[in-house]
Parts: sequence; structure tokens; C-alpha cells
Amino acid sequence: MNAQIDSATRFIATNGWLNTCSPDFRDWIVANLKVRIHAVGEVVSHGGDTGGGLFCVAEGQVCFRPSIDVADVQISRFGLPGVWWGHAPLLGGKRRGTVIAMTDAVCGEVPQAALRTRLNEHPGDWRAISLGLAALYIEAAGAHADLLIATSDRRVAATILRLGGYRHCLFAVPPPAAFACTQDQLAGVTALSRNTVGEILRGFAQAGMVVARYGQIKIVDPARLMTLVDQN
Repeated sequence: MNAQIDSATRFIATNGWLNTCSPDFRDWIVANLKVRIHAVGEVVSHGGDTGGGLFCVAEGQVCFRPSIDVADVQISRFGLPGVWWGHAPLLGGKRRGTVIAMTDAVCGEVPQAALRTRLNEHPGDWRAISLGLAALYIEAAGAHADLLIATSDRRVAATILRLGGYRHCLFAVPPPAAFACTQDQLAGVTALSRNTVGEILRGFAQAGMVVARYGQIKIVDPARLMTLVDQN
């Protein structure tokens, strides 16, 4: 278990947002990161909370469920290794959604009190926080743009690329070999019917662009999917 946590911590320190921070701030984050393993279905952070600190996924996958009263909105986005969230309480707000482990996941948390103290003593580190917020904004704006794609197959392709870590990423993180996603979940995040999504996925699989089975999607040919999305 210690070896798994050590490996996951090294990944988060050398990829994505944290790898773009100043070495001093990056080392401080790693030194103060509280890392633990979450089982499938376990809540990592709660919507509506004002406590807790910054969270990250170092291994595995989580999903974000919005804290809004809409019965058919179950998942708004996935969190793959390298993803950070939890800025709202740091800025005096509440968490806008609940984060749940979709697979066994190694997640880290930087306690809010320690982070506030660090930022008070080193106000220049707020620049790194602002870049972390920018990454969340780019992903959210990209997800909205993808939903506006009128053609169903292009919308599904764009969404698969985004959920799989290939699209709307401000910071470079190696995409995982596959990500957990059922056809029902993909239908929900694309605002399409399950039958439509299933038919499109089968077409992508027959064309050799994806492998979709057992609640997982493996992107085999991201370049061809991107070409499809970019068609006018």
C-alpha cells in the first residue's frame, strides 16, 4: 500500500497543474498532501461543505455530481489522475458538487488551514491557485461548447475525448489507457438517448477508434476522433 501511495504521489507531483507550480510551492504541496485510498462508491468530498482543502486524484477515477435539484443530472464530469478541485471554500464559498470514487482511487487533500497560512505568508503563490482555477474554467467552458455540437456523432466523439483526458486540458497529463463510463453515463453527459449513444459507440468501435465494453471506454485512435470533431 505504501508503494502504491508513493507512486501515486510521484505522479501528481510531476504531472498537470502541480508540475507547473514553482518548485518551492510544489514541494510544499507534496509535503502537506494527505493521501489515502478510496474504495469504489466512497465520497471523497461533499457538496455544500465549506471546510476541507484542495483535493486531487493521483490514481484511479472519480466522478463529480452537481449539488442541484435536477433528478436526471447524475454526473457532470469525471476526474482522472492529475485533476485538482476544491477551490471554492478557499475563496469563501461552498463546494458545488459531491465527488465520488468511480474506481478504487488514490486521492490527496491539502488541508485548508495549512494552505491559507501558506498563501498569507507567500501571496505570490496565489498565481498558482489562479492557474488551477483557470484549468477548471477551461474544462467547464469546453464541456458547454461540446454540448452545443449539433451532430450527434461529433458530440459523442468530443465528449469521449474530454472525459478521457484528451480535450480541454490546460495542463499536460498522460491520459489513462481507459476510463470508466457506462452507456447510460455517456448518454447523460451528451444529452442524448442511450440507444443513440450505443449506436454511435458501436460505429466508433467498428471503425477501430474505441473499444467499449464492461463499463469502460478505451480510446484507440484519438487523432481520428479529433478529426471527426473538427469536421465542419
